[in-house]
Amino acid sequence: MTGLVQLTTAPVIDPGSARLDMTVPAGATIDEMITLGLPALAAVDRRHLRITLVSAESMMPVAREYWRHVRPKPGVRVVIRVVPGKNAVRSILMVVVSIAAFALAPAIAGAFGFTAGTAGFGLVKGLITAGLTAIASLAINALIPPPKTNDGEKRDTFQVSGWRNRVPTDSDPVPMLFGTHRVAPVFAATTYTEIVGDEQFVRGLFTFGYGPLSLSDIRIGETSIDEYDEVEIETRAGSAGDEPVTLYPRQVIEEATGIELVRPLPRDDAGEVIDGEPAEEKPVTRATALDSASCSVIIAMPSGLFDVDDGGNVRQRTVSVRIRQRPVGSPDWQDVATLDITAAKRETFFRQHSWDFPNRGKYEIEVTRMTDEQTSTRVSDRVTLAAIQSIRPEYPINFGKPLCLLAMRIKATYQLNGALDSVNALAARIAEVGELANVSNPAAAFVKALTGPCNPYPVPAASIDMAAVTDWYDWCQSKGLKYDRLHDAAENLGEMLLAICAAGRATPRHDGVRWTVVIDRPDDLVIDHISPRNASDFQWSRTYFGPPHAFRVKFFDATNDYKPAERIVPWPGHAGPIDLTEQIEMPGKTDPAEIWREARRRQYELIYRPDSYRAMQSGAARVATRGDLVALSSDVLTRTQVSARVRAVQGALVALDEIVTMEAGKAYGIRFRHFADANDKVGVSLVRKVTTQEGRWQTLILEDASTMPLVGDLIHFGELETVSHLVKVKGIEPGQDFAATIHMIEAAPVIDDLTDAEVPPAWDGRVGGEIANYEVAPVAPRIASVVSGLSGTESENGLAILIAPGGGSAATLSSYRIEHRLSGGAWSSFTVPVANGGASIGGYVKGQTVDIRVYAIGGGGTEGPASGTVSVTIGADDPVLPGALNAASITAAGGLGFARVSLVTTADEATAALQLYRVPSGGMLDRDVHRTGAQVAVVPSSSVNLVDGDTTRVSLVNNGAFAGSDAWTPEGGWTIAGGKAAHAAGTADLISQAITLTAGKYYRMAFAVSGRSAGSVTPQLTGGTPGPGTARSANGYHLDRIQAGSGNDAMALAASTAFDGSIDDVVLFEESGASIPQGDYDYYIEPLNSDGAAGPVSGPFPVTIV
Repeated sequence: MTGLVQLTTAPVIDPGSARLDMTVPAGATIDEMITLGLPALAAVDRRHLRITLVSAESMMPVAREYWRHVRPKPGVRVVIRVVPGKNAVRSILMVVVSIAAFALAPAIAGAFGFTAGTAGFGLVKGLITAGLTAIASLAINALIPPPKTNDGEKRDTFQVSGWRNRVPTDSDPVPMLFGTHRVAPVFAATTYTEIVGDEQFVRGLFTFGYGPLSLSDIRIGETSIDEYDEVEIETRAGSAGDEPVTLYPRQVIEEATGIELVRPLPRDDAGEVIDGEPAEEKPVTRATALDSASCSVIIAMPSGLFDVDDGGNVRQRTVSVRIRQRPVGSPDWQDVATLDITAAKRETFFRQHSWDFPNRGKYEIEVTRMTDEQTSTRVSDRVTLAAIQSIRPEYPINFGKPLCLLAMRIKATYQLNGALDSVNALAARIAEVGELANVSNPAAAFVKALTGPCNPYPVPAASIDMAAVTDWYDWCQSKGLKYDRLHDAAENLGEMLLAICAAGRATPRHDGVRWTVVIDRPDDLVIDHISPRNASDFQWSRTYFGPPHAFRVKFFDATNDYKPAERIVPWPGHAGPIDLTEQIEMPGKTDPAEIWREARRRQYELIYRPDSYRAMQSGAARVATRGDLVALSSDVLTRTQVSARVRAVQGALVALDEIVTMEAGKAYGIRFRHFADANDKVGVSLVRKVTTQEGRWQTLILEDASTMPLVGDLIHFGELETVSHLVKVKGIEPGQDFAATIHMIEAAPVIDDLTDAEVPPAWDGRVGGEIANYEVAPVAPRIASVVSGLSGTESENGLAILIAPGGGSAATLSSYRIEHRLSGGAWSSFTVPVANGGASIGGYVKGQTVDIRVYAIGGGGTEGPASGTVSVTIGADDPVLPGALNAASITAAGGLGFARVSLVTTADEATAALQLYRVPSGGMLDRDVHRTGAQVAVVPSSSVNLVDGDTTRVSLVNNGAFAGSDAWTPEGGWTIAGGKAAHAAGTADLISQAITLTAGKYYRMAFAVSGRSAGSVTPQLTGGTPGPGTARSANGYHLDRIQAGSGNDAMALAASTAFDGSIDDVVLFEESGASIPQGDYDYYIEPLNSDGAAGPVSGPFPVTIV
């Protein structure tokens, strides 16, 4: 059988990374073995290879010119290793896979980039440097250095004024959210305005970045979206196959202009309008965006649009605005529309006009006011070109990966003050099928960062060591480690992975084949032994620093709606005030309890990992890699530590090639590696107790001979508790001639024990502490004003005061306590907020004298001294009220749509005016509702006629009192005699009169019925379309109101067959807009003095209005 040759390939610079072992048949040349071991290696890159033949006896490198000829013998191991040439670190080809540059940094430059000239490089050369900060020490001695944040790229998504949306620049990355966070999304498209009627709406489109994400608790600023009226929202999770949003389906480019449109009248040098000259046209021109398909113009009336008539009533006003267009470069304008904007509004409102262009392109838009300038102060018609919108029909987002979107349409009128730029929501990543369930777990974020849409070169699942990642995921779950962060600043993949892994106490690692992580946690498996027998140039260094009183950690607090917060974590054992702090970054941490625990862990790392070690090892192959636990033996660390090789083993006896010294009364032991078989490359590190023999010995007796070292094995000897030092490999730095420098730090499992035992104090997020008895007593306030009676409060029994704070005090006021009493009586009091600035005081009547004083109360409830006491007699300044009118002199009569009230005023000099009130018959007088007309000025002892309604109406009926038969046409049973028209029962017929009527107008009718015992009579408008009124079947005076139809040319009274009564006093007239509504009313009259104060009201005086 042909023998086999062991082949080891190390295809990346770090010989501990991506190392592969295989066997090949003996007889193959080294060239052929290179082809088998590195099949993808280009011929030109073979110059970077170093070949070494290794046997149990020796090691020999093979020069390149002999690779085609040398055929290694069976039992020889061939080591193929990639090494850099001159300046080749930057350009060397990675044979197995292309990986990010940061993955090479630990292998090239030691642990995280220590290079010559830096503090870290000097320290690992054995220099002892004092005065470093704690954070700097972490960068040197931590297996997982704290991540750094790029302050220059930090986004102020939360500002002092609250959450703010921003417009991303061309260089900004698409945001990537891991876990859960409150997010102010960036604009996916700019907001634009939409006018519906007179109301303004705003449409916006925002993106939370790569999906899929779930959105909840959507807000504008701090207010829930549910608190707003007329708001529509539409969300897309950011999954493959999402439909486009419908609330923002087109591209709308809005240019806010705010230019006032004017058409000034010509003026002379004195600024006076020149009569007869036309107004000057002042068009405003703006250009649309390129390739526009349509356009919208938004016109604003910032001061409303109205006209005030002589009576103070707001009337409608119209202003005209002309819109024209032309393609850019064309000389000819094309009319679009002339808008006649009409309204009677005092408030600001908007109007919008939209239209399509004949062809897509860039257009000039001209907007011109066509209504001349109005100089009257009773007219408000200012017009502003608020905005021009260029519209394209294309969807506003053109991106190849699904995005989480939020589209919104909200009414801005009376709801929004300013731009829609404070939208925020609670966003959470959704775990997709096959992904790790807890999206806040750093392991889930690690996988998503590698495979997700934020990576321009997504890593396939096969290139991730999912077994190791799943183990890390479970460990993070058990430790409560989370990563909740929005990545929205420029960074490379390495920076992102370092931050994610640091949140899970790990660092990323690529072994040349797959991505995995190095976790800083206690290990039981010792991977390798390092001692002077297999290493040289051993050095030890300690970093000295003065610990701060506390770490200061800034974070977004998940327990307080992700507001910015800062937690102070005192140094373990520190007591007393905290004056000296250092800030440490913990990106992705939002849980205050986790912040405490992880900051404490960093402090424990500094306490229990003060030392760093390094040693040089030769040879192309080694077992330990970054993060592995190794046993370190050196008499530099402990003078009793000795490393030796086993010369012979017999029973429990072990013979060494070194002399060891033992002292009586001490326990000693040895540590050695035991391999299960030839395929076991790591083995198990065992410690066996040695029988103490005082003196110097080369032969040891093991108390447990169950497993013994083999001849030639390397052993560590020392006191049993310190037989060797357990350390972790921090990094491996390749050197010349296959050598490597191993950088190590303390294993220190006590760090995790202490961290797990931490119980974070309760967190409330408050900064600072309360000051006991801090409140300053306020000074006495001032009573700034006292008013009473009709002249001051419009109530004859009214009493009110205004209060001003006293000067010269820094006290914060919360309220005023007001004391009052009837002069000489007991005090009563009540409290009002200081913001009221005053109060009304009830319970007193006109003529009483009231004492008042006021106390100021501070924010802590401290009450200051009283103000001075003020006395006031209620109504003392009121004018004399007019006396009652003489009711016997008042008469009221109803007419055709009006009423007339006549009276003679008394000799009372206080009566200066009269106010008339009209109340539906039998109703209660309400002065605000029933007031009719303006006040009428009068003088004492004068006759006054007050008219309510339209006195111009006249009856259209001729001979309505039936003085004869003139103008009437009676039928059948109707007869006219004795000043009445009578009807005999037996026939149904009419009595009518021809009258000119206008179709569509309303006509009022009145007539009296007497002598009726049966039947009914109905008023009508006849001819053409009949206009019947209401049938009347009772004696009395009846009213009716009928609208004239087409062709009506007469009025009539239609008697039923049984009607046996008479009619009289027939009236018909055309109703006007000023006519009082038909019916029965009660009139009241009120005298007023010169200040408008009212005397006793007189009435009711009943009238009937036809």
